[in-house]
Parts: sequence; C-alpha cells; structure tokens
Amino acid sequence: MKSFASLILSGLLIAGLALAESSDVEAAGWGTIKGKFVVDGDVAEAKPVDASKDPYCAKHDPAPIDQSVVVDDSGNLANVVVFLRTGRNEKVDVHPDYDAAKDEPAVLDNHGCTFVPHISLVRTSQPFIVKNSDPVGHNTKASLIKNASFNQTIPADDEVTFNFTKGEAIPLPVDCNIHPFMHGYVLVKDDPYMVTSAADGTFEVKNIPAGKREFEFWHEKPGRLKSLKYNGGTLNRQGRAQLTIADGQTIDLGEIKIPSSMLK
Repeated sequence: MKSFASLILSGLLIAGLALAESSDVEAAGWGTIKGKFVVDGDVAEAKPVDASKDPYCAKHDPAPIDQSVVVDDSGNLANVVVFLRTGRNEKVDVHPDYDAAKDEPAVLDNHGCTFVPHISLVRTSQPFIVKNSDPVGHNTKASLIKNASFNQTIPADDEVTFNFTKGEAIPLPVDCNIHPFMHGYVLVKDDPYMVTSAADGTFEVKNIPAGKREFEFWHEKPGRLKSLKYNGGTLNRQGRAQLTIADGQTIDLGEIKIPSSMLK
C-alpha cells in the first residue's frame, strides 16, 4: 500500500500535469494576419482570349478573359495565394470556427468557358466537385503531385466529384483540353489556413494557432513571390515569411508591392 506521502505526491504531479496542459491550451490562442497586394508599375489590362474555335465560347457575354493577372484601376492585385506552410507529417490545430465548413464540398465550375473560381482552395476533408454549367462539354485536367491527377470530360450540365488525401506544396494547374485557353489552379491542404487576395488586393487569414508560423506567398506568373517587403520584414527567396502569431492579435503586413516586371 502506498504511503500517505506517496499519495499526496502523486496527486500533486497529476494536478501539475493537468494545469500545464490547461495552460498550454490557453497560452496557444489564435491570431490573424492581413495585408494588401499592390502592383508597382504598369500592367496591361486583362484581354479576352481567342475563343473563336468554339461558337458558344466565342459568343459568350461576358467574353472569357486571360485571368493570369487581374489588376483593378488602382493597381490592386487579385488572386495572390497566401497559405500556412507545415512540416512533413505536422498537424496544426484548427480553430472551431472552421468546423462547420470542413466537410462542405469545394466547387469548381466550368462557366462561360472560364474556371470559376480561378483558384480553388480545397481541404483534404472536403469533396471537390467539378461541375459544368455550360451547354457545351469541357475537359478538366488537374496536374497534381501528391494526389492522383485527373483528366475528366464533364458533359454539359453535369458534375464529377473527386477526393484528395494529401496536401500539396503549392497551387497546381487546372486546364481544359477541349478549350486550351481555359486555365486555373487548385491548392489542396490539410488545414484551412489559405486565402486568395480579393479584387481590391486585400487578404486576411483568421484564427491561426498562436506561435511561430511560416507563411508562403504565391502568384501564378512568378510563382513564389521572392524578396518582397512587408510591414516588419522581407519575404525570403522562397517567398516565405516567419511570423509570430500572438493570441488575440492581428498582424497587419501592410501594402506588399509587387514590381510589374514580375507579372510579365
């Protein structure tokens, strides 16, 4: 039988461990990063693509355009991808606010001879539905690395569901073999910490687990956005920033200026 002193010591150890675990959870917390992408210099206005070989696409209003660089009249840049990088087999805590959408399908539509959205963000827990809202057939080809690539014909007014099991390191190309002017991208991750910049260039990643975190910044023209300055630092040559996320705090990276030469 254990002595009274041993029982007291065991109880103190258990209580101490419980308190430590509670403190770790409380200390971790959640934070946010935000910013805005602006082009430094002149960029040509997005132009309609040559869709003349397909009567439906050629006559569609609005006409499908080249979406590789989407800039508004104020120089704000859309479709920059910002995402959390994790190590191999690393699991990151996910805030409960993301639970409601974790199993909801992510949808990529072939609409107006355009991929909508231009860049799909998909968690591995989500079904990925590729649909075709057009009255003509499309062929959706995704060139993936860690997941099985697919090259699927999608008849008019039809859809196909895919499932991913592994996160990808960067956004990867999506194309249509029937309409070679159609281009898009898909980023697959295990966690929800990924966004694309809006039409006004702004982005925000909410409820990131506190601690030292690495984020990557990517655009389809140059790929990784290297050596760009942000409020408080500079992206490295891999387009990454080491940020310390504090509980309840928002890190404002400010205006991140992208030289127009990087987008040509």
